[in-house]
Amino acid sequence: MRWRRALVGVLLLLSVAASLLPAAARADRPDPVLSSGRLGDPAVVRTATGLVVVATGPLAPRARWEKGEGWRWTKPALARLPGWARPGDVWASDLGRLDGRWVLYFAAQAPGLGVNRRCIGVATAPTAFDRFRPVGRRPLVCHRRADTPRALDTVPGDKGLPKRGVIDPSLFVDDDGTPYLLYKTDGMPSSIRMLPLGPRGLAPAAGARSSELLRNKAVVENPVVLRKGDDYHLFTSQGPWARCGYRQVWRSSTDLWSWADVESEVLLTRASTDGLCGPAGGDVLTAGRRTLLYFHGWAVNGTTRPPKPPFRAGHRGPDARRVMYGARLSFTDGIPEVARYLAR
Repeated sequence: MRWRRALVGVLLLLSVAASLLPAAARADRPDPVLSSGRLGDPAVVRTATGLVVVATGPLAPRARWEKGEGWRWTKPALARLPGWARPGDVWASDLGRLDGRWVLYFAAQAPGLGVNRRCIGVATAPTAFDRFRPVGRRPLVCHRRADTPRALDTVPGDKGLPKRGVIDPSLFVDDDGTPYLLYKTDGMPSSIRMLPLGPRGLAPAAGARSSELLRNKAVVENPVVLRKGDDYHLFTSQGPWARCGYRQVWRSSTDLWSWADVESEVLLTRASTDGLCGPAGGDVLTAGRRTLLYFHGWAVNGTTRPPKPPFRAGHRGPDARRVMYGARLSFTDGIPEVARYLAR
């Protein structure tokens, strides 16, 4: 009996010791692939030589990845803000290549909508590494209340939606080459809308206006569409972005315009990632036969350790910043799952 008591004591000590290990020592929690700088709302694209990411921050912070060199920061993507914009951070930009040139979609502060409210603009550059210069004198998309030249696409004053700005632009090019811009109407309830674009991606297609795809009484944002065969997969984020409960979800449909009655399914949460804080804001990238997901999460400043709830960025808990993680997705019967996380 004495040896049994001793064994129980040893097991208890091992259990306590394991609970005291630092979070970074846990092998089942993903490590960030890029943890320097500010990496909220990452958008990642392939180029001939590697990858480029743009993120939320001054003039769209940008980094590039090349084989043998890893990730390194370069100059911000935007050369300057457009004339209609107010000074401030650029939110949740997206990159793509259309009609032989690179296009950047971004959300910048605009007058007339209230504090921190935004319109969506567009800029172009010869390559993904050059500085992007805004196109035109008016926003591509905005609410009609904005004190700017009238946007090319204006959000209608639908009953029940806040009369605020628009954010989270996301480019999707269908298999037939048709480009679309998805975006979010800010505030709660929030909605995801989609606008058919002309072939150059700089303006709506002839006679086109945006349409609402879905609405959520709380927060739905960061829309990204991926097509696999006959199925469209819509990835979005849900919940408060500044808290650990922020999560990545997905929906599937055979019709690009039919999402309102499709229930969301969870892809990433704090629990499923073994303790990441706010794993969402994801962008999906096709690389050959692989489907990659890049997303952000909060990390305590000076570390790669996620803060623990209760946490609210800028209000409660330690000072933290968002870092970028990567994952390879697999699809079984049309259901996306994390096959493995990417290493630095």
